[in-house]
Parts: sequence; C-alpha cells; structure tokens
Amino acid sequence: MSEARPGEPMRILVLGAGVIGSVYAGKLLQAGHDVVLLARGMRLTDLRTGGLVLENSESGQRFESPIPVVETPEADQRYDLVLVAVRAEQLAATLPVLMGMNDGSDVLFLGNVAGHGPALIEALGPRAVFGFPAVGGIQDGAVIRYVLIGPQKTTLGEPSGARSSRVRRLLTMFSGAGFPTTITANIDAWLLGHAAFIVPMAFALYEVDTDAGRLAQDTAALRLMVRATRQALRALRAVGTGEIPTNLTILYLRMPERFAVHYWQRVLASPRGESWFAAHSRAAVQEMTILAEELQTAVHRTGHATPDLDTLLSRD
Repeated sequence: MSEARPGEPMRILVLGAGVIGSVYAGKLLQAGHDVVLLARGMRLTDLRTGGLVLENSESGQRFESPIPVVETPEADQRYDLVLVAVRAEQLAATLPVLMGMNDGSDVLFLGNVAGHGPALIEALGPRAVFGFPAVGGIQDGAVIRYVLIGPQKTTLGEPSGARSSRVRRLLTMFSGAGFPTTITANIDAWLLGHAAFIVPMAFALYEVDTDAGRLAQDTAALRLMVRATRQALRALRAVGTGEIPTNLTILYLRMPERFAVHYWQRVLASPRGESWFAAHSRAAVQEMTILAEELQTAVHRTGHATPDLDTLLSRD
C-alpha cells in the first residue's frame, strides 16, 4: 500500500462480487473509499444495471448505490489494495489476474486459504497479506442479504507475523468502515483453527441437507460435531499449530460437551443458523471439502487421534 496514508481514502479493487466481496465493497464505499468491483456473468449485469444492493437481514436496513464495476482490471488503472473475496477452489483462476496487475497493489485474501498460503506468496511475493471476514448471508438475485457475525471479528495477519504498518492501515480502514477488526501474529494457525471449527459444522449440516433447524433437533449429530471439533482443536493446540479464539476455547475446551451441544441447539434453531452457517455451507461444498482435506492432513500430522472427526469427514 504505497500511496495511501493512514486514514486517507484508498483506491480498492474488490475481486469477487458475492456476499463477502459485496458487503465489504459497500461498507468501504460508504466510508469514503474509492471502490471498484470485479464481477462476471449475471452478477456483472446486475451491478451495471441496478447498482449494488445490500440488505441487513437482522435490521432490515438497505443500502443501494451505483458502483464502478469491471470484468477485468484495466491496464492503466492503479489501486492501493486488491481485496480478494473468492472461495478456495477459485484461487487458481484468480492468480493470473492478480499476477497480470503491475501497479504494485497489495493483495488481501479475505477468506480461509489454509494450505494455499505458500503458493500464493510464491506467486505474488510481498504483495500478499491474509485475513478472514466476519460476514454471512446469501445472494438473492441482485440483492445481497447479509448479517454481521457478532462473535467474530475481521481478522488480519502478515505472512511473517509482523504487526506491520500495512496491516495496521488495513485495521484502520476496516474499523472505519464499521467492521470490528483484529490482527493476529500467526494467520496460518488462526486459519487452521478456524477450519477446525467450521469444517465439522459444515459436514454436520451436510448430513441434514444443510437444514440448520434439523441439525438443531438432531442431538446425536450435534454431539458428533462437538466431539470432532474438540478433538481437532486439542490436537492442533497440543503441537502449537492452531491459534484458537477465546470464545471457541471456552466453548469447546473448557466447558462440558453438553454445554456446547445446548449452545449450538439454540443458535442453529434461530435465524442465525441459516445466515451464519447453513447458507455458506450450502454454497461452498467444494471449498469445505478442500478445507476438510487440509484440516485432516494437519491433524494427522500431530499424531493425536481424532476418531470422531475422521468419522464425520468420512461420511458421504
């Protein structure tokens, strides 16, 4: 981020116009930044004809605005930041676009790229920085219906673990746009710890056709999910390869199993079950499969047994 100073408006290209990319683009636009969305297909058409339309599913608040949109980055355009909000299976197709940009822009991968970090760094060098969003929701035609996930913060981290001026400027930028944001000193471990939480949740949902309400009523499935998550988190923590947020540490590693089961029964039975977990799991089967493979490889490498995780992930 060579041009923008802390607190100054930034020129940002958001690559990926789904839920996450659209919500971050919209809120950064509202905060005064110069934002361009990259989209294709019907999404490109919708954005060009009707602008960006966001609706908060909890408050009902709606935001509509024209927004510059492109199908490919224009050669003569320069950006301070490229925010990449695509699923894991789309990263390979995204890399040529990023490598073709010669403006020196930093590239923030805002999603769980566990296992892909080294390849992304090799391709982009010091331009690459990583993070994770705190947004869920669905795309309903041209409208993005979203929720801000309260227990989660937008999380940022340098590959080196340094609390650099670049990552501090990103924190200022996101915080100023209304996203509670934090910096981690080990983004690889944080993403792996997150995978240990979200992968069992997704695979438990797949057992019930991604129906959050059904999962809330299936105590046996919830127990298996909780045990699988506890085993994965304990294995990663034992060898220092997983950075586990405090709320997950308390829920899974300090409280009794029955407490975690009861907690998820309440969350999944509420509208949050769909907006926080089921909607994304339904749309991201391939991404969750990739994350599951990365998680199992990392957990098996620890040498700690995770029988319930293996059982959950082995189901068709």
